[in-house]
Amino acid sequence: MMKRILKLYFNSWWLPGLLFLVLFGCVTTTAILHWNVPVFVNDGLFYFAVLAFLGIIAATAWNFIKNRWVKGLANLLIFYGCGAITLYAFSFFVFRSMFGPSEDGFADKLTIPEGIEISEPVPGINGLLDVRVTDGTDELEEMVRKALSVPGNDKIEFTPDMPSLRRAATDHTDVFADYIEASKNWHVFMELGNRFAVRRWYGGERRYGLHGYTKDLGGNYRFQTRCLIFLDRKRWSQYPVQHIKEGKVEVKPKMSLDNDLHESRVMIECGAVWVEIFEQSGNSERRVTKATVAALEKEFSEVLKDPQAALARARSSSNELARRLGDKDGQPFRLVTGGQPGIYVVVYSLNPGERGSVYLKAFEVTQGTPLSVDRLKSKSETRMGWSTDLTESFDAGAEFTIYEGDWGKPYAARFEVWFKPDSGKPERRLAERIFKIEGWQR
Repeated sequence: MMKRILKLYFNSWWLPGLLFLVLFGCVTTTAILHWNVPVFVNDGLFYFAVLAFLGIIAATAWNFIKNRWVKGLANLLIFYGCGAITLYAFSFFVFRSMFGPSEDGFADKLTIPEGIEISEPVPGINGLLDVRVTDGTDELEEMVRKALSVPGNDKIEFTPDMPSLRRAATDHTDVFADYIEASKNWHVFMELGNRFAVRRWYGGERRYGLHGYTKDLGGNYRFQTRCLIFLDRKRWSQYPVQHIKEGKVEVKPKMSLDNDLHESRVMIECGAVWVEIFEQSGNSERRVTKATVAALEKEFSEVLKDPQAALARARSSSNELARRLGDKDGQPFRLVTGGQPGIYVVVYSLNPGERGSVYLKAFEVTQGTPLSVDRLKSKSETRMGWSTDLTESFDAGAEFTIYEGDWGKPYAARFEVWFKPDSGKPERRLAERIFKIEGWQR
């Protein structure tokens, strides 16, 4: 039977082209009409369409080998015709994805139910929260701006001397991890299953974005910087970085020029952790890098004086901040609007009672449809401070995007906070709330 089908296929001048057009038509129709077909069906149609396109080439070659010139030429013309159609469709989808509307119609027929408690995200600007972490200023920021106030020179070498950080991370592993997760100085997040801590400047408003870059490109200083601790010593991006050893030996960073600023990015291998320091500034001298190294050494020398006391102070500060970040009704988490509809920041005010991570799940309320399943967990997952005193709470946050729905078409979604313990015990749900949200569109 199969032999007869293959013979019919390869002996025909029209069948290979027709089969490809049918399969390709199914693929493009599901994409244009946003049909909610299972992933394996959509993928299967695509791969079969690719095989059918290659089949036209095979049929062309077969007919030429058999000296069936008319059929071979017909196959060849059909091949070029199908290729032109494919190229046109591909160009259409690329243009549409870049410039065309991206409405998916998800919320067109949804209604917001009555009789249930529905909250609205707190207005925000680009994920910023108008909550000051402290009445004082950030010591790192002060040290960086003081260093930049002095004219720089051309000496790029610096000394990556941070013995206190190395000893704290290596000799007091558990206390160090808990301190980092509770401290107002650091935002600990997850990426590809690994832990990272970004040093945030808290002289202004609270930020929970992952990238952690701080910049002042319009003022007198003109700089951009980031300090990131790789808690598991695993890379989360493949950008080039120069590995160096912590110690008293002076090192010469690799330099480049970007935006008319002198740039360096070094990864300091510091015992049980790696520390990445990125600097862009107006002079070759690594003033920001030197100030960051000094600030880290100062912070963790204080921690080493009494690690348990330092942890207690960090937890107390986080507990106070969590109370200010929480809703007036003491809700365990809230959403803050981001730069565009569909982009949100989740702010947690929780205490799971043990070490671990929290993340979100979301479902449309009326039909229970899971939302942004492929990305929501990874984008909302972050490390959580904790203590055995469950009357305390700790702050954490993350930025995420809900892709289902369109701008100006709100619907109700139930958000659940899930906790993943480091101990390996089963994950458990900590809280849930219903919010009125919109989906993001390009």
